[in-house]
Amino acid sequence: MSVLRIAIAAGLLACAGTAQATTVIVYVEPMTMERYTRVYDTPGPDRLLLCMAPPAEAGCTELPIKKAARR
Repeated sequence: MSVLRIAIAAGLLACAGTAQATTVIVYVEPMTMERYTRVYDTPGPDRLLLCMAPPAEAGCTELPIKKAARR
């Protein structure tokens, strides 16, 4: 189920327009490695972040996003 959420979030990033940016945060529970995803509309470029779930103290890692060239 969580893999499906990540795939949907990545798809949203791929088709997001220039006027609306999307930030996708994938939280990972460090003890169980369970993942859950949150999607936010934010100003600025599209971003994909991988973070430890709260109350973890580790910082987030920004993952690169490859965008296809528009024709």
